[in-house]
Amino acid sequence: MNVLDLIRTKMLKAKRLDDAQFLMAKAYRGVAYVDAHHDEPKAAEETRELTYRGQHYAHH
Repeated sequence: MNVLDLIRTKMLKAKRLDDAQFLMAKAYRGVAYVDAHHDEPKAAEETRELTYRGQHYAHH
């Protein structure tokens, strides 16, 4: 392999890793996402009123 092939391989590896991390992060952004390894997304749950250090907030 020459230097350009090594650089190209490294760039492809980095791009594939970035793409995979982006797709896996969708599940944590509130976006409904299903792939071959995950179940159907849960139905929207009811909003709960929670308190943290005396501050009230709604949790979805």
